[in-house]
Parts: sequence; structure tokens; C-alpha cells
Amino acid sequence: MTDSGEFRLPAAVAPRRYRLALEPDLEALTFKGEVTIDVDVKTPTREIVLHSVGLRIAGARAGTELLSVAADEKKERITLSSSTPFPAGAAAITLSFSGAIAEEMRGFYRSRYTAADGSARYMGTTQFEATSARRAFPCFDEPALKAVFELTMVTPKDRLCVSNMPVVADDALPDGRRRVRFAPSPIMSTYLLAFAVGEFDSIEGKTADGMPVKVYATPGRAELGRFALETAIRGLHFFGDYYGIPYQRALPKLDLLAIPDFEYGAMENWGAVTFRETAIFVDPKRSSIPQRRRVAEVVLHELAHQWFGNLVTPEWWSFLWLNESFATFMAYKASNALFPEWNIFEEYLAAITSGGKSLDSLRSSHPVEVVVRDPNEVDQIFDAISYNKGGSVLRMLERAIGEEAFRKGIQRFLEQNAFACATTDDLWKALGEGTGVDVRTMMNGWTRVTGLPVVLVRRDAGALRLRQERFLLDRDPERPVEDPTLWDIPLPTTDDQGRSSPARLPTREGTVEAPPSEWIKVNAGQAGFYLAQYDDAGWAGLTKAVEKLALPTMDRYGLQEDAYSLMRAGYLSVPVYLKFAGAFGRETNPYVWGGVLDGLAALADIFLGDPHVERLENWARALLKATAEQIGWEEQPGETSERTLLRSTILGSAVRFGHPETIDEVRRRFELGRRDLSTLPPNLRSTIFYGTARHGDSPAFDAILELYEKADLPEVKVQLLRSLGAFRKEALTRRAIEYALSDKVRRQDAVAVFGSVPVEMKPTAWKLLREFWPVLDERYGKSGLIGHFIASAASGIPTEEHAADVERFFREHPAPYASEKIKQTLEGIRARAKFRARNKSGLAQFFG
Repeated sequence: MTDSGEFRLPAAVAPRRYRLALEPDLEALTFKGEVTIDVDVKTPTREIVLHSVGLRIAGARAGTELLSVAADEKKERITLSSSTPFPAGAAAITLSFSGAIAEEMRGFYRSRYTAADGSARYMGTTQFEATSARRAFPCFDEPALKAVFELTMVTPKDRLCVSNMPVVADDALPDGRRRVRFAPSPIMSTYLLAFAVGEFDSIEGKTADGMPVKVYATPGRAELGRFALETAIRGLHFFGDYYGIPYQRALPKLDLLAIPDFEYGAMENWGAVTFRETAIFVDPKRSSIPQRRRVAEVVLHELAHQWFGNLVTPEWWSFLWLNESFATFMAYKASNALFPEWNIFEEYLAAITSGGKSLDSLRSSHPVEVVVRDPNEVDQIFDAISYNKGGSVLRMLERAIGEEAFRKGIQRFLEQNAFACATTDDLWKALGEGTGVDVRTMMNGWTRVTGLPVVLVRRDAGALRLRQERFLLDRDPERPVEDPTLWDIPLPTTDDQGRSSPARLPTREGTVEAPPSEWIKVNAGQAGFYLAQYDDAGWAGLTKAVEKLALPTMDRYGLQEDAYSLMRAGYLSVPVYLKFAGAFGRETNPYVWGGVLDGLAALADIFLGDPHVERLENWARALLKATAEQIGWEEQPGETSERTLLRSTILGSAVRFGHPETIDEVRRRFELGRRDLSTLPPNLRSTIFYGTARHGDSPAFDAILELYEKADLPEVKVQLLRSLGAFRKEALTRRAIEYALSDKVRRQDAVAVFGSVPVEMKPTAWKLLREFWPVLDERYGKSGLIGHFIASAASGIPTEEHAADVERFFREHPAPYASEKIKQTLEGIRARAKFRARNKSGLAQFFG
């Protein structure tokens, strides 16, 4: 792969070591600093080009020679020029600079919190991925330009400093401040440097061999990180063993920092991982099972990065997937080992693989390995392709070559590239060695090509006749377009006799032996990143298998998900899909049930206004009735987490589909919870908040708002915010969005309100997004978050007129950091519009 060199720094000079000193002023929101960079000059040059944005350069020198400084704001660079050439070899440059501590959550920025006495307090912290280290100090801000960092911070005496490495000196200064010096880091990329200055409490544990692991949080909250601390200690052991490289080979400690204001879930800074509080806090009595699982997954995801991303770093942002796909897959692999009772790969299908398929079914998707020219584009590919699809095809590859071969290949890859950079081909080479499999050829179609396949399956005289084609959500079944793309598809099968076949389909068409059986399912185990469409007899047999619960859970999940997507793309009719969905009435798994009920809810949303939607919702209530009655409202002592999750899934859908008795019980329990929030069961709290809002009015809105302002646990506050967005009255949607954008809500949390607006209120949300666009653009316009606001507000209205309105608005109000999300949102709107028009009689046909 070749990228445009326009945005890459010249190759003549590379850094070896940074000696960085910073003096922040958290009250004035300014900092000043000096950095000396030891560099290797590869070819003689008069100019050294490096990155800097938003910094005032007070001076630059090489030894005693003063260097002139010229800035290129568009490219976020400065050029240091010397009167005489720098000769090839070692050199050192020193720059003095100052800057503003940012209010947005990137670079060196300020985060606010409330002290025990109610006063506002502040900390300074960092977020440098992907291209924001240059906002804090002049540097060579590209992942391949690794160097050693020696950091010194001058801070108030009552503030604690944390960074990637341990403190080696802490000296009092005459003016009452402290000078804190950290040990030199291992060689690493600029985006992995981190530091934080503030008031912190901490808790500490140790690995089996004595390495310290700490959680830092604002005063009085560190104990909420106990579960994360214990998970991290266990996770370090798992990864060290799995990868064959102990963590201590690179670093002598690990810190986990809870940051009140944080743009994304967490950041893998080497040895000083930073987290949004909702991604690290677990209250033993008040946190839900999904919260525990999320914290474990996020902690393990960031730990996986300590090897994939930190020890071995992508050579350029085009290979971002080597970071995020591996961390996604390995986090679930570690969760499965540490918490086997969770059956976590069921969640993987529902949360990871499903999201990847959904985005990859659009023409506006992108390859896993995507060409990145301007590094500012990289924020847009932190998405369901780089994380979810990439992680899913790695799981598929592991199944194809075997777990042990996969593990040994990963160990080779890490050992061969430790403390350096790598590309996708380096990975394929390591995974192919010793397996006899041409991994590169097999996997290129999955990582370098946009889209995913659907396999058409037809039973024919003891065999399966197979054909693959690209799956597209907006496919026109009357005029399907042939796409030349081919994938090398692993095609394991299973049938009612328990027979299996490890077939592959690397060509357009193929045949697999299939002895007589009542049913046969391809993609057995559901590890493959593709869909399967059966003939009528195939679906009939699988429908009976679902009714009898004769298929494993993962296969049942895959069938219902495929059926919904195939209906949307015109392979199945609406009546055929609904008949198949009706086979799941005896289902016992929360993720399978969730998939079925989400599909029915999505169908009701698309057909909003159709007179048969009420019949669809009544039908959905009848489908889940027996399970709802059997599961009840009360958790039983010692019940499995699967049963607990099933309860919240079923009752949440009963609320969604308007079941009167469930709504009455939600309201009763909410009134009790208003007086004492601790009376609400943690695993039903979100359902109760949501149900109160969906079927509530202004007094309910006021009550939820009051609870939000009193709540102290971040998990609960976000649940309440989502509920504020769920009301179905225009005035309340306006109130919710206005409140989300007020100073009462942390900037990273505002999107929770937008994301929970129901389809009935989407026209209002779209109107309000346009009204508040100046605020949104100012706060989030240079962040990947802006795309999430746009997608939440603009999607859901299935008309071409709405798509044209969205296009027109963004022509007049460009959003470059959301350009891909806008394309995807528009395609989704038009696909829904086409589906509704094509199937306008679909519900009537089913309900007769």
C-alpha cells in the first residue's frame, strides 16, 4: 500500500529522545515548556520539519545557534531553518513554547469535577491519539517516529503527577511548587505519551511477581475502581502468558486513571491508561451486570493494546486495524478466560460482529485496512470496521487455522517487531509461518476490500449448491447488480445429525457434500463474517430447528440476524421474515431474544404511520408474553447472569411494544425509586427509567431530571440522560437536547440524549440539530464525536426528501470530520426509504 507523502514529514530527520519539561497553570489555563529533541539526521539538511499546532514558539536553537521558525498552520507543522546545514549524524534541537490548556478533550486539556465541599476543582490531563501530541509540545507526531521520552513537570505542591513511567525525583522548589521527574520511557510513539496533574486518590495491587498496579480517581472515588484493578492484574497475567512476552519487559508499573471529562471510552497510553469514569467504575451494590462486563471489556481492551499498538505499533494510520481489531478480539478472548461464566462470545456476536456487518453492508463503508493520507482523517475510521469487522475476521481466521497456530503466529509477530512498527503483511507472514496456509491471500479480501458476502445455499440431491455475492443493504431485488468481488469464505456446516464439514468457498460457486437431514446450517458456530440465504426448504427446516431449540445459541443468534438483514435487502419478504421470527417464542438466551425483538422494533420504526404497525406491536407482545410471565420481575438468589440479562431484555421490549401491565409496574417502581434510588434493582434500573420516559409526560421528565442532578454514580447518570431523550413529545425532546448541551452535562455525555431519541421524534431532533449546529460545530466539529450527533439526529426518517434535506444542509455547513458518517447516514436513510416503498403491503400480507 502506498500513501500520498503530502502529509508525511520529510524522512531526512528522525527523533531518538525527547527531554520535555512542562509547567501548567490550571487556573489560568496556560502552560509553558521546553523540549530538547535528540535527532538522527539521515541526509544533510538546512531544515528540520516537525509538528506543532496552537503553540507559541518562543525560540528554537541547535546548540548555541538560533534557528528561524516558520509555521504552516494548515499542515500543523513548523520548519526550523539553520544558516548552515545539519550534517548527517546526531544532533539536538531545543524549543521553548507556550500554549493554552484546552477546554475540548484533546491535547493537554482541563477536566472539572466537584469536591466534597461542593466547590469546582480541576485537573490537567492528556489525549494525544491520533494527532494531538503536537498540541502539547513540538514533536514528530507520526506513529513510526518512535523515541524515548524523559518528562519533567513543575506543579503546585498539593497536586499529584502521573505519567507513563514511575517518578524518580520529586523536589520542592523555592516558590512552593514541585518539580517531578519521571524515568525514561521505552521507545514509543508520541500518541502514547500521557500525563495528568490533579488531586487523586488511589488504590493499589500487585501482580504475582510484585509489579505495582494502581487505579487513580478524584478524591473519594478510587474504590469504585476495585473491580477494574482486579481485572487488570488478572488480565496482565493472561496476556503475558498468551503473547509469550511479559508486560514488565517494557514497563515496571501500570496505572489506570479515571478522568471525569474524556472524549472516548479509554486510551491505551503505555503504562498510564486513561478512562472515562463510566468505563472503569463499578459499585459492588449499585452497578449492573452489563456495567461489569463493559468495564472488564474496556480494561482488557486497553491492556491488549500494551502489546498490540504499544510494543508493536502500526507503521502508519492506514494500519490502525492492527491496533483496534486485535484489541477488540483479544479483550473478549481474555474476558472469556477470566469470566467463563459470562459466555462472552454470545455478546461478541451481538455487540461486535453485528455492528461490523451493519456498517459493511453499505456502499459507503471502507476496507479494514484503509488508505489514510491526511492523518486528521483517522478519527473517522475509529468505527465499526476498524474495531468490529477487523475483530470478527480475526476470530474467523483463528477458527480457520486453529487456536494454537493462531497464537504461535501472534507470538512470532510480536517478537519479530517488538519496540518497532509493522504492517498488515508483517502480520500475515507471521501467521502463515508453520501453518502451511497462505494467510495473506486468504485474508486480503477481508481486510483490503470493502463489503461482505452473502452465500446463497440450495439443497440438491445430497449436496449443497453454493454461490457467493456481495451483500448490500440497498440492493434492488428486481434489478440486482453483479459485483465482481470474491472472498475466500470458510464454510463450516452442521446438521441435525451433528455432522460437520470444514468446507471453503474461494470461488463464485461451489458444492459441498450434504447427506440427507431435516436441516443444515452453514457458518456453523457463527464465526464467519458473512450471511447465508437458504432456499425455501432450507428455511423451513431451520424454522423447525429454532422452534425446538435444536441449534446451539450462537447459530440461533446468527439465523435471526441474517434473516432480518436478508429481508432488508430483498432476499426474504416481510411475511417470510415475520414467520421465521415467530419461531423464537421458546427462546431462552438474552442475546438471541434481543436480536429478534430489536428486529421487530426496527421494522415497526421503518413502517411508522402504517396502520398495521399496531398489529405488529400486539403480535410482538404476544410472542414474548410467555417468557415475560416465566421470568418475572424479581431476581432470585443465585440465578445466572444469563437469566438476569434475559429479564431486562424481555421487560425492556415489553415496554417498547406498549404492554400495559409492564408499563404500570415500571411507573410504580419508578415512584418508589424517586424517593430512594437504591430501591431500584441495578439490572432493571435502565428499563424503569426508559419505560417511564417512553410513556411519560412533563412531570416524569422533571422527576428524571431531578434524579440526574442528584445521582453520583456515572453509570446511573448516563442511564438517566438516555431516558431524557426517550420522551415522545416535541416539547420534551427540545428540553432534553437543550439540557444536554448545557453546562449541567459533561460534553462527552451529551450524545447519549441524541442517541436515544425515538423514531417519532426524529424530525424534531433533526430540526434541533440544525438549530444548535453552531454550538455542536464549535464543541465537536474537530472530533469524531460530531459524526455520532449527526447520525443520531438525521437517521430514522425514511424518505428521499429527508435525505435531500440532509445533503443540502451539509453542503452549506461542511463537517469534514464527519464526512464519512454523513455518507453512511444518507445511504441508510435511502435504503430505509426504498425498503418501505418496496414492501408497503408487507405487514398487510402477514396480518391479512
